[in-house]
Amino acid sequence: LKHRFFFPSSPTREFASRCMGAQLSRGAPPSPLFALGIACLTALMALGAVRGGMSSTSVVLGEHLRLAQHQVGANKVFYTAPSGRSAALTGLRPILPGHLIVVPQPPVERLAELSEEAALDLFETARSAQQLVRGATAFNWALKDGAAAGQPITHLHLHIVPRKANDLAQNDLVYELLDRWHPIEGEVNVPPPLELPDDDQRRARTEGEMAAEAGRYVALAAERRLGGPLPTHEVAFGKFKLKPSQVFLVSTSGLSLATVNLKPLVPGHVLVVSRRVVPTIAELTPEEMQDLWRTVREVQGLVQASHGASSSTLGMQDGRDAGQSVPHVHVHILPVGEAKSSL
Repeated sequence: LKHRFFFPSSPTREFASRCMGAQLSRGAPPSPLFALGIACLTALMALGAVRGGMSSTSVVLGEHLRLAQHQVGANKVFYTAPSGRSAALTGLRPILPGHLIVVPQPPVERLAELSEEAALDLFETARSAQQLVRGATAFNWALKDGAAAGQPITHLHLHIVPRKANDLAQNDLVYELLDRWHPIEGEVNVPPPLELPDDDQRRARTEGEMAAEAGRYVALAAERRLGGPLPTHEVAFGKFKLKPSQVFLVSTSGLSLATVNLKPLVPGHVLVVSRRVVPTIAELTPEEMQDLWRTVREVQGLVQASHGASSSTLGMQDGRDAGQSVPHVHVHILPVGEAKSSL
């Protein structure tokens, strides 16, 4: 029964699972009265979900779903959003134990194709699913948005990779494994070549260089009527202080900001940062979480337009063991693809 109907929340699913498990652990199948009670509870929840506006394309716990043109078995569905719009999948050729793939339903290819509500649902589903993973001390988030970013299938998906100390010979090997990941057994993804400098070869830019880049984004943001007032004083990034000239967008709520990068990996590599200094995404309030990812979408469109890029890679190191160097929530945006301008 618990795999046949949709339960709107993970606590309810857990409660039903424990009830059924406790009954089965007694060595006998559930009594007819007990099974009837669970069936009635399930039916009421299903009715409530329908009345709540679930569409026919909603993800249903215990049902198969499609990942691009591939069918994913019900046993791979790790978590479903209360909305039914997003799901976290497990066991799809994990690069490390507990590796999750978070997808929207119905499928879309690009992040910009999702409505704002659906996009925020996707990222909140990722956070909720992450909190159910045990044994990890940090997480890598990665979203390859577009063919030029190495997206292996035409279904938008977000990687959540659990991490712990010394789980890889080199921490950054996780990115090579993500580049090669493909959901189908025997397939290896081959992303377009992208030459990235080693850490010791990344040059720290001058204040003038960073201010010039930020200024171009400020002008474009003004054309698009994005964001609120820019800061006039230094703002915190972990223990560091960002000069106002480095910040090119502040969300209208003031809960998030975007800044140019001291040592960019590619032209247009920028950061979106929570205004409040917290080290992990689990510590953001719901309002801060939504504002962060709303700002990410706006900034992604901004830098792609500025650099003529067709795609982007979004990444986040959620915790020190995932490679986070500044203990402050921030999302990397790397525009990639043809016709990028130089810095």
